[in-house]
Amino acid sequence: MTGTYEEDVRVFEHREAGDNKVIARFYVHAREDEAASAREGRPIFREMEYVEIMAPGNLNNIVRRPASDADRQRFPGAYRAFKAGVGDFVDGTPLCEVIWITKGQVAELSYNGIRSLEQLAEVADTVCARIPGLMTLREKARKYLEVSKDSARFTKLEKENEDLKNQIASLTEAVKDQTRIINELKTKKD
Repeated sequence: MTGTYEEDVRVFEHREAGDNKVIARFYVHAREDEAASAREGRPIFREMEYVEIMAPGNLNNIVRRPASDADRQRFPGAYRAFKAGVGDFVDGTPLCEVIWITKGQVAELSYNGIRSLEQLAEVADTVCARIPGLMTLREKARKYLEVSKDSARFTKLEKENEDLKNQIASLTEAVKDQTRIINELKTKKD
């Protein structure tokens, strides 16, 4: 069976290079303890922490395995959410909070493993080709995130400007006070 590879190979330049492009979810799974089952003569199960890792939109390549310490360190936000009892952890802007994405689109995207605006913006072309309208949504998400970054820079500069104005006003007031004190001292000296 031959298939096509959907991801950018630069994702694998170092071990965690592509971690921001995948979804990780931790959960508890009951796994049969074969040794205990053989000893007891009945099925014995042990609950274990598992991890599920997938690329948004790629339902054909999902890894599910017992969670290791490396997985817990690799995806600390998802693991903290799991331990806190939070359902699906979404890192970024949840699609349900984006006003230009309909509830139906949110449901369809979620089914395909795309739950945040950032994940939508990073969906591979081959995934977009399989889902009608996804290319348009992806481009809109990319533009929205780009504009948001510019807006955030502007807001930051605006705040810095306001802080500097307040600092100048404070220093100007201090200079006025010092000038008044110096003039009073001169008057007393004369």
